[in-house]
Amino acid sequence: MQALSIVLLLISVGTIVAPIGAVVVIYHNDLTQLVIPPQIKDIINGNSNIIPDVGHSDNGDNGDNANQDLGGLMSPELVSVQIDEATNTFNGIFQVTNPVDYDLTLNSFSTDVEIAQANIPAGNINLNSPVTVQADQTVQLALSGQWTQQAQEYIANNYPGATSMDINLTNISINVNGITIGSNGSIQISVPMNVTG
Repeated sequence: MQALSIVLLLISVGTIVAPIGAVVVIYHNDLTQLVIPPQIKDIINGNSNIIPDVGHSDNGDNGDNANQDLGGLMSPELVSVQIDEATNTFNGIFQVTNPVDYDLTLNSFSTDVEIAQANIPAGNINLNSPVTVQADQTVQLALSGQWTQQAQEYIANNYPGATSMDINLTNISINVNGITIGSNGSIQISVPMNVTG
């Protein structure tokens, strides 16, 4: 009876340990694949065609057009903006199109902004509320933000007649479909300066 108990115990342990051991052997070169699926790892490393690489856009318009391509995932187009100069804040409406074959829900977006020419902190931008963009559809989303007095003075003193300004988006955090993607790098875009409130 004792031998039967030991045999059953060994079989139980074997049915648990053998599959785990096989998986460890299969992924012995990269054990992170045991807990992070390869698709998520590709997204984090920027190697995914699900969420294209977000990088600098140079569409050759010298900032005259507010359409800036964020790596092909969504290309926001400025629809309107309301500026409150007394509080150094703005609210902007942007139109975005979902180019992929499945729905995307933008739950949150936040970034710090700095003036590219001198790396002067210029403020921040945030998504006002979550937005779902169905596959191959276009919707509007609202962003709000504020700018610093330091940035306003720098532009007034150094670029008083500028029609556009290069800015860096830093400390970017985006949550799409429940997956949060953060970046310590920066994205440089050109924004129009001749927008009226």
